[in-house]
Amino acid sequence: MVEKVLRKIKSLPPLPESVNRVRQICDDPNGTIKELVPIVKEDPMFTADILKAANSPLYGFSRQITSIDQAVALFGMGTIQGFAISYAIRESFPINLSPYGVSQSQLLKVSALQNSLTLHWGKKQVATHKAEMMTTSLLMELGKVVSSAVLEEEGKSGSFGKEIKNAKTAEEIAKVEKRFLDITSEWIAALMFKQWKFHDAMVSMLRFIERPEEAPENIRRHVEILSVVKEATPLLRPLSEESLQSAYEKADSYGLEAETLHEAIEKISK
Repeated sequence: MVEKVLRKIKSLPPLPESVNRVRQICDDPNGTIKELVPIVKEDPMFTADILKAANSPLYGFSRQITSIDQAVALFGMGTIQGFAISYAIRESFPINLSPYGVSQSQLLKVSALQNSLTLHWGKKQVATHKAEMMTTSLLMELGKVVSSAVLEEEGKSGSFGKEIKNAKTAEEIAKVEKRFLDITSEWIAALMFKQWKFHDAMVSMLRFIERPEEAPENIRRHVEILSVVKEATPLLRPLSEESLQSAYEKADSYGLEAETLHEAIEKISK
């Protein structure tokens, strides 16, 4: 099955030039928010998406955001890059997550929850690779697009769906994926990142998300944070009692801030 997944990844269309321009600015140590704004403004629909997100209670900004300049500055380069990639993917090919029993809107909702929790809780706990971590936090569920397509092609969507509906946490979802695909959707997303030549740090953050203890030291804390965030907000049951308990246990085992994690979860749950 892994070979079929790899073939599917290799068949993905390239990302549009506008996304590559955003990535070039974000990857440039001297890149600035000011350089990003004109690219964002080129697409009115993308601009509207960002303003809608900026005024969502999920992010909890203290005032109404009326200009894209404000929104880009508040979100930062990492989240804007994630928004750009996510938007381009939705525009480039159809997204069908029926094997997981969820809609595209549910995928977007959970991705925003993961990004918001990373912003409110995780970002302050790292000193480097903040932008890469914020981008990755918006795209952690991306591999499920490819896994769904492979399951559909192999006629395994129904049997997979019967098992996945009982998965209550991110770890349980990963176990079902391994049984059917021999690979997790997180690892698939890492391979997609590599196919599109994303920053090495982003590839590694997803590659090691199941085993943070094996991650390179310079990104280990980032991987631990993303692992906790993902556990708190699994695609099928985000912020459920089971998933939150599992997330708190993970945070404690990694020595991460449990009290501020609780505060951030309370904030995004309103």
